[in-house]
Amino acid sequence: MGGNALSLDTVRLPAERYRQVESRVLKRVRDLLPGMRAEAIAAYAEKTDFGDMDILLAEHADYDAVGLSQKLGAQEVVRNGDVTSFGLPVSEGVFQVDLISVPAASFDFAMRYFSYNDLGNLLGRIAHKFGAKFGHLGLLYPLRDPANDDHLLAELTITNDFSVALAMLGYDAQVYETMRRDSGFRTLEDVFHYVVSSPYANPDIYLLENRSYKSRVRDAKRPTYNKFLDWLAQQPPGSLPAYPWGEAGSPERQTQRKEFLEQSFAQSPAFKRRHDETLARAARQHRAKRYFNGEFVAAMTGLEGKALGMFMSRLRASFASTEELESFFAAASEEEAKARIARISVL
Repeated sequence: MGGNALSLDTVRLPAERYRQVESRVLKRVRDLLPGMRAEAIAAYAEKTDFGDMDILLAEHADYDAVGLSQKLGAQEVVRNGDVTSFGLPVSEGVFQVDLISVPAASFDFAMRYFSYNDLGNLLGRIAHKFGAKFGHLGLLYPLRDPANDDHLLAELTITNDFSVALAMLGYDAQVYETMRRDSGFRTLEDVFHYVVSSPYANPDIYLLENRSYKSRVRDAKRPTYNKFLDWLAQQPPGSLPAYPWGEAGSPERQTQRKEFLEQSFAQSPAFKRRHDETLARAARQHRAKRYFNGEFVAAMTGLEGKALGMFMSRLRASFASTEELESFFAAASEEEAKARIARISVL
């Protein structure tokens, strides 16, 4: 995505010509992959030219991105995770096409997330302030280990319903769907107005100096993101929402995140169940590691190095499953743990 993944010199196509190529490519893709969902990602209606074409495809057992690219006449193919870029020969030269594969269950969310340039990325700033992640796979919650904030336990799905996700971030989902259906996103300014339509919006959260280094470097290269920053700077003072986000780590921010998490639990009982189960397992693992660890076993057995590693493997294999091992050591007293380890010593 972005029109610069290939080493070949590529061309931009005016909108009318782009529509012709888009129609031809989509038809060919659907002919080659019957029954597989494939759609071109939508742009705002008055976009005048295109540097690439983004085709979203639902994952399928028979999908071969490189093979499909070659059947479409690719002059060069570059793979980057779920995105496969190739050079499509057109009368004007070589035009970049990006094939983006997503799980079938996330297709509708991804289509909306990727549409209209950087709209999804900009909407995601509010989710980030709430401690969530708004991306092409849905509204997710990165759950971190309470004992070690640097350790990500899991990314749990709050919802993969785009309208629900929008509402949770303060946006009018019906307005979005109406705009989408009626080509209401005609210009980038229409996109920008929607971004700041949430009461949780605040111009400060989009400024590059307030972003992480990784995000700042990435978004500084995005033309649409920079146009949005310019647009924000041109708005009359007081005309935009300015939600009072607390500083990172402050009691205010912690309260804001806690309230969002409670809202997420109410919205999705399945998310709450997975959240609680993940935390319970992490707590069990921490308790188990009091006794199921190399230092404890080495002090008891006198083993070290390779011999200790082999012993730990035998100890692990004495349980029917990892869950059984963790449950035992999490609940065991020191004496019970030593007795179990001693049983392995005499085998």
